[in-house]
This record gives sequence, structure tokens and C-alpha cells, in this order.
Amino acid sequence: MMQHDLKAKVEKVSHRVFSDLTKQNREKIFSFLTSENQKLQGSSASEEYPSVFKGVPGGESLVIRDSEQIISHVAILDREFQHPSVRLRVGLIGSVVTHSQYRGRGLATELIQQACLELKKRGCLIALLWSDQPDFYLPLGFYRAGREQDVRFSPQIKMGTTGTVRPMDFMKDAHLIWRLYQKQNCRLDRSLEEQKKLLKIPNTRVFVTEKDGKLSSYIAINKGADFTDFIHEWAGDIYEVQRNIAFCQREYFKENPLTLIAPAEYDISVLKQLAEEKWDGVLGLIKVLDKNVLLSTYMNFLKTKKVDHVWSKDKDSILFSDSEFSIVTDSDIVQLVFGNETKNTHPTLPIFFWGFDSI
Repeated sequence: MMQHDLKAKVEKVSHRVFSDLTKQNREKIFSFLTSENQKLQGSSASEEYPSVFKGVPGGESLVIRDSEQIISHVAILDREFQHPSVRLRVGLIGSVVTHSQYRGRGLATELIQQACLELKKRGCLIALLWSDQPDFYLPLGFYRAGREQDVRFSPQIKMGTTGTVRPMDFMKDAHLIWRLYQKQNCRLDRSLEEQKKLLKIPNTRVFVTEKDGKLSSYIAINKGADFTDFIHEWAGDIYEVQRNIAFCQREYFKENPLTLIAPAEYDISVLKQLAEEKWDGVLGLIKVLDKNVLLSTYMNFLKTKKVDHVWSKDKDSILFSDSEFSIVTDSDIVQLVFGNETKNTHPTLPIFFWGFDSI
């Protein structure tokens, strides 16, 4: 058990540099994550989350030890979000794990606070994480926000398909899949090297369609330990995506309804025609790291979209033609800038992270 006089000293381990010392620390981190994270049983953190752990581009681990034993861990990764209307630096936080005997002592809280400081230093305007325990992160300033669309299909899907639908051929298709990803209106920066690592995540199944001799769509299903029966990433002609989904649901996932995740701004009416159920969801848990720059970025976005608004600095609010939003608290700002699953009557940043980018 942890010594009473143990001070929670945070150490940083880079996954961008691979010295002998780093290698030793990385092996200890992977062993710790595998033993403490039930999702990783039978797998490896480096295989499940290559964006942060495999140097493509690679992130950092923040750890706390008791003597030489790692007892708490958080991973961070900073990326640029790209969209025709806005660009911003974002920080991703994941692999939040504390040894079962050391929980409830504030170790994860200490690491997350340090992670936010690190990400802010790198110019990130927000930090984002995914969790099914949002109440734990609320006192740390993380709020449910961001907008996405969710569509669930049925194994009894009724749609005829013609043309080629097949499992991905890695050697033949990887670079073509990356090219389709690069055509997404909203995306995180991603290299071809990273795309190839992501396509090899354990248990992930990727299917492609061909049209006129060219790769016309891909869908990624079952990303490792995180997205069972979810189509968490897809790209290509929307009708080809529809054909891809219909075939895979009927032929490969006869017993399991598939759920597709999409950016809120995308027109996926073609996919909704096949849906058994559809709803609006949230992107994740978002924390403001740089209030002033984030608000300025949002103001520029509104100007680009030619949305009438007034930023009243005296009242700490933003006025639209038919509504007014307070910007006193971080919660106010998050809901204003990113919205949530409820009906939003004002423009929000079209931010979205495809499933492969989780850490």
C-alpha cells in the first residue's frame, strides 16, 4: 500500500523519443496499463492506441510511482483540428488508470490537472476526453459538449447491393483509405504512417467498396477495446458508404446491430433512410484551457459564417439576433462554443474527432 508520507510527484515519459531509459519506462507503462485496464486484457496499449504510444506522432505519459511501481497513469496527445471554417489546437487525454489499491486518493486528479497544464503550454485551447463516468471529471472542469449524430441499423436491413464490397487489403488499400480520410471536411491531422498503424488496431475490421476501378468508401468497425459494433470512422461517397454498411450489416454482422457516428454538420439523410434508430449525441467531455483565444476563435468563426452577433464584454455575454448567451463560467463557454445533444439555436464550432484518434 502507498506510504503515508508519499508525495505525488508527476513524471513525464515521452513516446516520441526511444532511448534505452525511455524503453524501460514504456515497458513498465504498458505492463501497468494491461494489468489494470480490463479493456486491454489480451492486448497491448501500444497496439490499441498507436497515435499516442507508437510515435505517429506520439504523445506523453504522465505517471505517479510508489517507489519504482507505477500506480497512476494518464496519456496526452496534442493535435491540430482542421475545418474549412476554423482551425485550432486541441489536447486529447486518455488511458486514465490508477492501481486498484491506490484509488480514491486524488492521484488521477493530480495527473489530469498536470495534463491540462502541459497541453495549455503547447497552445491547446481545449482538452477533451471520453468517459462513461462524467461526474468524476465535472469538478475538474470537464463538461459534456460537442455535437454528433448517431444512427443504428438492423441486421434485417433491407437494401440490395451491387458492386464490390470486401474486407480491406492492407497492402493495396491503406494509402487509398488515407486519401479518403484526407477529404473529410473536419478532421485531426493524420499522416499516412499513422493511418497504417491505426488500421492494424486489434479487432478492428475495415471494409471497402470499389466503383469504376477506384476505392470509393471505407468503414471501420470495432476499434479495438473501445468501439464494439460501432462504425466509428468512415469516408467516401455517401451512397457508397450506404452500400458498404448495408452489405456488412447483412453479411458480416447478422446478430449485432451496427451504430454509426457522424459529425453533426454532415448530411447523412441517405444513411438515416436505412436506420432503425437515430439520435443526437455529444462528442465527449471538454475543458477550456485558454478562454480568451477560444472565444476569439469562435468570434472569427461567426464572422466567416456571416452570423450577426455582438460580444458584450461589459455584460460578459454574446448576443445573437434572437438569443443571448452568458460567458461568465467555463461551462457557459463550452456550451456556447460547442453545444450539446439538445437542440442548439445558435452556430457552434463543427468540431469532431474520428474514432481512430481516441487514446
